[in-house]
Amino acid sequence: MMNRALLLTVALITSACDDGGSTSGTGHAGGGDGGAGGDGGAAAGTGGGAGGEAAATGGGAGGDGAAGGPGSGAAPAGLGVTGVLADEAGQPIGGAPVLLCNTTVCYTDSSGADGRFTFRFDAKLPVDFVVKSMEDVGTAPRRGVTLRPLRFVDAVTVDAGSLFVPELPAGAVPDPRRSEPQTLEVGDGLRLTARCADLLAPLGASLHDIAARKIPPERVPPLAELGGEELVAVYALYPFGTSSGSPIEVEAPSDLAPGTPVRFRSMSKYDGKLSAAVAGEADGAVVKTAPLSGIDELTWLVISR
Repeated sequence: MMNRALLLTVALITSACDDGGSTSGTGHAGGGDGGAGGDGGAAAGTGGGAGGEAAATGGGAGGDGAAGGPGSGAAPAGLGVTGVLADEAGQPIGGAPVLLCNTTVCYTDSSGADGRFTFRFDAKLPVDFVVKSMEDVGTAPRRGVTLRPLRFVDAVTVDAGSLFVPELPAGAVPDPRRSEPQTLEVGDGLRLTARCADLLAPLGASLHDIAARKIPPERVPPLAELGGEELVAVYALYPFGTSSGSPIEVEAPSDLAPGTPVRFRSMSKYDGKLSAAVAGEADGAVVKTAPLSGIDELTWLVISR
C-alpha cells in the first residue's frame, strides 16, 4: 500500500507542486519510521493545538495503513500532521484539496466537513515539508493558497492548528505586449513592478490578473528561518507559482522610519523554505526593494527587518 501511494504521489508531484492544480491521491501514506517535530508551531504528543513546543512521543508507527481520514479529526500515530483549513471568517472549509509536499514527494488529502485534514507518512529525518491548499477561482471571492512550513526532526505528530486561507481581491491585469516594466496595484496596498513579457504562469493557470492578500500578523505561521528578524508583512500572491525571468520589484505600505533596512523573500512552493533575501529599505511610507532588484516568484511574499 505504501509503495503504491508513493508511486502515485511521485508521479503527481510535478502538477501538484508546479501548477497548484487539483490532484487525486490517497491523501495518507502509510506507517512512520520515526516522528515529526515542529518549527515552533507543533503540538506536543498527538493532540494539542498549534503554537506549542514540539515534544517526542517515544516512537514511530509501524505498518502501512492510512491514519485518520478526511475530516476524521483523528491524530495519526508517529510521523504525521493534522490541521484545519479555515476561511477569513474562521469558518472551516470542507471538501478542499490539501497537499503535504517537499522537493521529492507530495501527499494529498481532502478536508472534511469540519475542515480537518490528516497525513501520515514515511520520511528520513530531519526533513522539510509544506502544507498547502490550492487556489479556488470557483468561489466568490476567490481563494488563494495557504502555506504552513514544517521541519520534522523528532518523533511527534504535528498539529498545525487552524490554517488561514486568504480571499483574493480583484487583481491588476498585466500587459504581456509591453516590453518596459509595468507597475501593478495588486491588492492591500502592494505594488509589483515587472516586465510582464517575462512572467510565466504555472501549468494550467492564466495570467489574466495578478492579485495579493495581506495575511493578518496573528495568522502568519511560525517562520523559524527568519531567526531574530522582525516580521514586517506577509502577502499571499496569485497566480500562485508564477515565475519571472527578470526581478519583480516590490513596494508595500509601511510606517517604518526612513532608511530602515528590510528584506524581501519568497516562500518555496515545494517545501516552504525561504528564498535568498533581497535587500530594500523604508522611506517612511513604504518599504521597497532596491532599484533593479526584486523577487522572481509569486507565492507568499515575506518582508522582514
